[in-house]
Amino acid sequence: MSEREFPREELDFRLCVTSGQVFRFVECGGSVWRGVDGGDVIEASHESGGRWRVRSFPDPAAADRFLRAEVRLADVVRRIVELEPSWKPLVDRFPGLRVLRQARADETLFSFLCTVNNHLSRIHRLVQTLGSFGECVGDGLFRFPVAGAIAEIGESRLREMGFGYRARTITAVAQELVARGEDWLPSLKSMPYEEAVRALCDLPGVGRKVADCVCLFGLGFDEAVPVDVHLWRATAERFFPDWVGKSLTEHRYRAVGDYYREKFGRLAGFAHQYLFYDSIQRGRRGRETKRPRR
Repeated sequence: MSEREFPREELDFRLCVTSGQVFRFVECGGSVWRGVDGGDVIEASHESGGRWRVRSFPDPAAADRFLRAEVRLADVVRRIVELEPSWKPLVDRFPGLRVLRQARADETLFSFLCTVNNHLSRIHRLVQTLGSFGECVGDGLFRFPVAGAIAEIGESRLREMGFGYRARTITAVAQELVARGEDWLPSLKSMPYEEAVRALCDLPGVGRKVADCVCLFGLGFDEAVPVDVHLWRATAERFFPDWVGKSLTEHRYRAVGDYYREKFGRLAGFAHQYLFYDSIQRGRRGRETKRPRR
């Protein structure tokens, strides 16, 4: 099992796996994080000096693919700040925040179907529950189940396990993926970005935001910009002041994504992740200040 070491400015593993990109990683104690991507276990330990040591098995190259080790984050950060200087406080605030790439786009799709109108702790629980229907790869870790196995769980059982109305969509999407064949979803990688989005939105219950998440984190479209309510509010405050306080319509969703793509090009997905996570953190800090003191 080979290992790779990353300096702090190139990787903050904890930050990456807790920033709303993936949901099957947990802290195991002693500054060690462990989870599964597809069928590979990935483990990272926080070393002295802020470095991270990362390993994966059974495929020793899985961690590099997951973290996109071929991308030099320093170059990405420098280019983002060149294109939009107001991003410098964001990239300085979150050094080592990378855009991840999951091995299987179907895992990305089913994970983000669990995020609809949901909060982070519950999303983690639902995705972990769904993952537990896959093959055990040791220590309570599971290979993510294929679409056919998810379809067999059934809507009623998913509802019993707390998926709520999402159970219907998850089951319907699983059945549709089975009908289309296992090669259909990976084949979207070869399409132009907008065509891939339209194809994903043709699945039952899949909207633009989930489609963009699949494109960015599962299919390799770095120009994808998932726009949720957090990113919408933060972007409106910065670039669309006339839209502050207004709802996120389909037209505004597209306008925001197009704005990021025009400004950042292929780095739109990376740039969005910094502002998205910052808006999440600001929301958490706001809730903390509103809690009554004991």
